[in-house]
Amino acid sequence: MNSNHSLLQNLKSFLVLILIPSIAFLLNHADRNRISSRVSYESFLHTTAGQLMKECRTKGLSRPDLPEQAALQEYFMTLDPSLGRVPSERLMNAFHKLNEKQLKSTAYQLQWLGKSVVMGGRTRAIMWDPNDATGKKVWAGSVTGGLWYNPDITSEISLWQPVSDMWPNMVISCITSDPNNPSTFYVGTGESQTALITYRESSGRGVGIWKTINGGQSFSLLASTADFAYITKLIVRNENGNSVVYAGVVSGTYKGSIWQSQPSDGLFRSADGGASWQQVLPDITNESVPYAPADVQLGADGRIFVGTVANIEGKGGGTILFSDLGTPGSWTEYTDIRTIIENDPLNSQPYRVVLAPAPSSQNIIYAAISSGTLSPTTNPVYKGYYLVKSSDKGVTWQQINTPDGGGDWANLAWHAMDIAVDPNTPSTVYAGGLDMYRTTNSGTSWELLSDWSLMYYGGGDNYLHADQHVIAYKPGSSSEMLFGTDGGVFYSNNGNAVKPVFSQKNKNFNTLQFYTCAMHPGAGTEKYLGGLQDNGTLLYKGTPLSINDMVTGGDGAYCFWDQDESNLTITSYYYNRYTIFNNGFQAGYVDAYSGTFISPADYHHSRNTLYANAVDLWGGNANTILRVANIPTSGYSFINTGTSTTAYYSAVKVSPYSTAGNTRIFLGTVSGRLFKLENAQASPLSTEIGSPDFPPANISCIEIGGSEDTLLVTFSNYGVSSIWQTCNGGTDWREVEGDLPDMPVRWVIYHPQNPNQAMIATELGVWTTSSLQKEIVYWQPQINGMANVRVDMLNLRKSDLTVLAASHGRGLFTTTFSYDVTTGVNQQLATSWNVYSDGGKHSLIIQNPVSSKPFSVCIYTLSGIKMFETEIPELTNGYNLEMTPSMRGAFVVEINQNGVRKYSGKVLLW
Repeated sequence: MNSNHSLLQNLKSFLVLILIPSIAFLLNHADRNRISSRVSYESFLHTTAGQLMKECRTKGLSRPDLPEQAALQEYFMTLDPSLGRVPSERLMNAFHKLNEKQLKSTAYQLQWLGKSVVMGGRTRAIMWDPNDATGKKVWAGSVTGGLWYNPDITSEISLWQPVSDMWPNMVISCITSDPNNPSTFYVGTGESQTALITYRESSGRGVGIWKTINGGQSFSLLASTADFAYITKLIVRNENGNSVVYAGVVSGTYKGSIWQSQPSDGLFRSADGGASWQQVLPDITNESVPYAPADVQLGADGRIFVGTVANIEGKGGGTILFSDLGTPGSWTEYTDIRTIIENDPLNSQPYRVVLAPAPSSQNIIYAAISSGTLSPTTNPVYKGYYLVKSSDKGVTWQQINTPDGGGDWANLAWHAMDIAVDPNTPSTVYAGGLDMYRTTNSGTSWELLSDWSLMYYGGGDNYLHADQHVIAYKPGSSSEMLFGTDGGVFYSNNGNAVKPVFSQKNKNFNTLQFYTCAMHPGAGTEKYLGGLQDNGTLLYKGTPLSINDMVTGGDGAYCFWDQDESNLTITSYYYNRYTIFNNGFQAGYVDAYSGTFISPADYHHSRNTLYANAVDLWGGNANTILRVANIPTSGYSFINTGTSTTAYYSAVKVSPYSTAGNTRIFLGTVSGRLFKLENAQASPLSTEIGSPDFPPANISCIEIGGSEDTLLVTFSNYGVSSIWQTCNGGTDWREVEGDLPDMPVRWVIYHPQNPNQAMIATELGVWTTSSLQKEIVYWQPQINGMANVRVDMLNLRKSDLTVLAASHGRGLFTTTFSYDVTTGVNQQLATSWNVYSDGGKHSLIIQNPVSSKPFSVCIYTLSGIKMFETEIPELTNGYNLEMTPSMRGAFVVEINQNGVRKYSGKVLLW
């Protein structure tokens, strides 16, 4: 036996000598592979940024929005690292899973309350309802907020109503009705304009065409159009009593992915109500693919006109086609202006064409044509350089003057350019780009009618929000008009006056696109800040949000409300420009031009110091954060983190457990590295605490629980494990994504009373779990009162458990993050505990014959509101806990010992 034992020991020693170095080698090799993968990913990000956005910072910042500059940052946040693109097709699978979970009953449900508005977001689709005898009902489509209707657009009190909160796609691009069956509408999805130029996440890819046959009471998605990625325009033409639908369809880029509409770009014709389709346009000159339609219009006599746009290969733009039959082989092409553009030494790229036939003359039609430059290393710049008019139904065309004598009237013509002709006067034309212009003499002269900059001064009679997308005369009227802009819907009832008056019509048109939010610290106080796309930073004070609530302009970025000094607030806009307010008055300003477009930041309330990412998309200012100290006096500096990475910091979190002499912050990078910084108020010392198993992806949020040992980290990319937790400060990490579908996760918060409970902001609303510590983590959607909408940020006020959610398409929402007392209810976690009610004495009897240790008792309503809490020093032969007479009804009793829940059960007090 001793010999065998000796042999066994020798064998063990041999295995130790051989296996441990081998295992160590394998582990080190695996670690090196992970590190190499992360470094390669960072290099990919920098290279991509350099190729696509080289000149983004040299484009001037006078505009209220910069639609191309937020795009690339969003692309990096959401792409699948293994694919190098964003597989947004997976979002439909996530939507189906959300629906499945919504149908299953669950005891724990949150109810969201939206914050009212009288301002809106980007709107490309408008239609006067053909079924309304009063001529007052209108429809409007937002590119992130879905389809809406207003029963009376002329009324000051009439509210917009959303058609649905649960459509799987909220990107509405166009709408039309059937002239033979006015109760039949067709609604197109997918915003092509931005998809052909930028990775514009605030819009996106479509899912085809929605149809209603009952005037909008219900809609169904046409299965035959599921592969129509971007619908640019829809018309329905009466062809010998038959309603024939025409859909302009193009391909585009969404979050870095090329989406090729199937079977191709082109004008698709359906004579059976959308059941089947035929592509009818000819191929682009010298190409083997059809033209891509930017606009489709019907002349007064039914002739179909098509204005093209350059496709994803840059081909076929600047062309006008027409047909009386709408069938293959029946089209006439006008390419003269395209040829002129191609021979221009400066702006040789023909691009987008929009059309405006005169309703009162079958001969007259106008067209606005954009052109510009195309470079493989910079963003294209397209402007409205050409306006043309035909007086013979499109056979010949003559150039007319542009509103400003050049192209700056529509200096983002790929994004914002539209024209419309007075229904009764063919010589009167409206043209909108940045602002709105009008000619009453067919373009001989133009007058400027609007001023977008008035948004910063409360508006006025000639205020229209910047970026004009659609102009809709009321059928037959020269005076009543609607305008779709980046700031929602506007109306005029005297559009033919010398000085038309424009009024905002956005009451409850809650299509605002928020990036960030912050809350007043006072329990029950309804004061919130929110930074949003194109509309600055707004202050909500309990009344509907309007342009008068704009605190600062630009695209609103991170904002903060001091939790110790509620008189102090901070707002910012792109690239780390911060404004500090004291009691509502500006007390400081920091122009620390650095970082990313929406640069992650956090605020140390007790030290009045702000920390923000200072690294740019290209790796410039590597290992650097911005520190703004002594707020509101606001001295700032850039400090080195010592983290040895060229990636920018995609998440910044100040520890609430920092001490007076040691501010600790956590930094996450776009490539998935996580660092803890000590002594951030002076000279930081960094330690990497992330897991080698973290994906090379964008860390979107870092949340701290009951101590710095307990952390939750989220990732916002597709195709990765999205949620990770450590309970020992980063020594070990566990993936807690559980059954969450594959979609971006943008923010996370712990429940302050329950370490098992968390809430996340996702591409499809808000989700919660109460099983973080369980072997299997289950997530439940919580979108009652909200919508199927992307949510960017969550802000928790611990004093009353209010959560503020910043949605990117439906505005701000609040809810009470109640304690989920349903988990484990009626399941005694320690069988020796017995809790019951003594109704006669209105008290609780608590018994446990095997334990006399101190314990705590908490009593909650069934909705999770804590009503009572006490500490019991010892338990001897049972404990009689007398309750106040006001506590009557069903409650949940929870018993804890040493921070561990021992019992949870329902009890009835009477």
